[in-house]
Amino acid sequence: MPPARSSQARNRRMLKTPQLSERQISDFFRDGFVVFRRAFDAAEIERIEKWTRELAAKPEEVGKQWVFHEESHKEPGKDLICRIENITPFHPGFAELSETLKVPVGQLLGEKATLFKEKINYKLPGCRPDKLHQDQAAGWNTYGPFYITMGIVVDANRKENAALSFMNSGNYERRLMSEEWQPLSEDDPPYAPEDEYVLLEADPGDVIFFDSFVPHGSPANTSDKSRRNIFLTFNKESEGDKRAQYYQDKWSNYAPNQADDARSKESFRV
Repeated sequence: MPPARSSQARNRRMLKTPQLSERQISDFFRDGFVVFRRAFDAAEIERIEKWTRELAAKPEEVGKQWVFHEESHKEPGKDLICRIENITPFHPGFAELSETLKVPVGQLLGEKATLFKEKINYKLPGCRPDKLHQDQAAGWNTYGPFYITMGIVVDANRKENAALSFMNSGNYERRLMSEEWQPLSEDDPPYAPEDEYVLLEADPGDVIFFDSFVPHGSPANTSDKSRRNIFLTFNKESEGDKRAQYYQDKWSNYAPNQADDARSKESFRV
């Protein structure tokens, strides 16, 4: 007889692998982003949401996941967890998620994908704006020419809790449109010209695929609801595994901080 499986093993279900349609692939290359609605079902996103809570509750230890704190935009002096990075080596659920999503991002890259970086943006009530920017402007040219990020929606993304806005006209250059580390605009959405941007409202289980040059941003979260999204960024396997070097460099110039050293909005870079 086969060995009995533990109740934990019986109850654990692997995440299914989303597959992009030809229409979704076409839309991505036209606009620089595409939304895969209901990529994960209710049971799967419930598991993913649980992992997201687990990470925020873990003690902060040197050599483990990186926790970044910020000062509340609404209540000066109040500490908030802004984001957590460097996750997959320390949480099997997020390691599984990154492996699962290598398949659809590989459809867009045209070859196998390699994980470059990963983070959870908690976007709690009071979290600062993320000014209009291109991800590539955050020093990524040092490591490679092009990346694709997937945003896994954990909380409902709505206008009132600072949903992201994306340029949806395709009218952007596949190169830096600002100096490195600088936003494209200091304004909050709606961004100008208004007819070239869309407020992207999304539901738990949706996945947003976007390239590293498409302009996007979000305002401060002035609501009483969080807007947690998980962001996994990949490059082509043929361009090498740069993840370790990226995090080594980031530790030197923008390391995680402690609650008693919460950064103000002025101290953040793109």
